[in-house]
Amino acid sequence: MKKLSLKTYKDKYTNLKDIYKPIRNELKHKNKRITYSTYFKIITKYFEYFIEHIAEKKEKAEMPYKLGKVYIKKELHKRPFHVRIDINESEKQGKIIKYKVPILNDYYNKLVWERLTKYKKYKILPLRKFKRLIDKVKEY
Repeated sequence: MKKLSLKTYKDKYTNLKDIYKPIRNELKHKNKRITYSTYFKIITKYFEYFIEHIAEKKEKAEMPYKLGKVYIKKELHKRPFHVRIDINESEKQGKIIKYKVPILNDYYNKLVWERLTKYKKYKILPLRKFKRLIDKVKEY
């Protein structure tokens, strides 16, 4: 059976490996090159601290080098459900099949990055563990 190609958004964004590759020769500690796994751990730890700081202190955090501000914003859902693609059913039928998932809460927490226009194409896409921290924020 022919596999149905569904929309993917991974190609739109720059991932951590794409950032690491051009700068890997310049990243050194005590004259030893920093490996990708070490680089990944450093970036992950930084964002763990960063997101925890924003979630616990509930204030805007300034990013270095005039990259903007990051904060968590509580927003009202614009629709009473999420529309998802049923991948298994779509592959069986050969066309995209969607289904609705009800939203249990009226509000959700969103990580917002206020940035200059020249950085508009960049996004912060929090990992699952950061999403859990963001969801735990009670009130703003």
